[in-house]
Amino acid sequence: MKRCNPVPTIIGSGCIVVICILIGWTANAASPVKINTETASPVDLTAEIDSLLTTIRESTLTAESYAEQHQQAKRNAIQIAIFAQTLAEHETESPLKKSAPGLRNASLALVRTTSYDEGMQSLARMSEAMEGKLSGTPAVDIEWSKLASASTLMPILKMRSESIRRGFRRPKDPDVESRNATAIALLALVAHGDLHLAKTPADRMVWQETCLELQGHMSRAASAIKSRDSSAADHFRLGMEACDKCHQKFKP
Repeated sequence: MKRCNPVPTIIGSGCIVVICILIGWTANAASPVKINTETASPVDLTAEIDSLLTTIRESTLTAESYAEQHQQAKRNAIQIAIFAQTLAEHETESPLKKSAPGLRNASLALVRTTSYDEGMQSLARMSEAMEGKLSGTPAVDIEWSKLASASTLMPILKMRSESIRRGFRRPKDPDVESRNATAIALLALVAHGDLHLAKTPADRMVWQETCLELQGHMSRAASAIKSRDSSAADHFRLGMEACDKCHQKFKP
């Protein structure tokens, strides 16, 4: 959340706190944290986008397969949009950075599709963005909460956390397994701005603090999983405890 430095005023300190919180909610369209290599690796994000896009292509070979796997294709497209936005805001240059806003928009268009033909058109634009062939230069900034609702993210969070647990039991590829933790960290940044379950200023502060707590633990878990550091399980556990705390209070 953007830091607020209140100027001297005659109103009470409690009012100052509330005003600061409100400014923090509305003034920043960018990610609630600085996007750097500690948050997510551009190489990992690109690899994950490639993997998700391949899965979408495989699910859209026919109209029948698209209908059967439509919801999963939308979830994959949501994640691509989030990862693309992360690349767009990342302080590090990467091959996809310039085309990332176009990839984000094309992915969100696929999420909104209602027919096979529309899905194919959006998928084609996603592929063009990956190749740097999309015309136009969409704005980099977007409100992260507009990428997906918290309720939409919950099945993805569950799937990713289960994949991490399987990786702990039977580790195979640390690079691939670490990307599940990175995904959860970035989904938490999107949920940070969806405040519909938090009805009061105090609740909103708790919601956003918990989202940032989850993001921090999962970004650290991703790094530890990749290096096979023994702290990975602790970071993951602390992240899941943050999730549990949120569910107990807000029941998303």
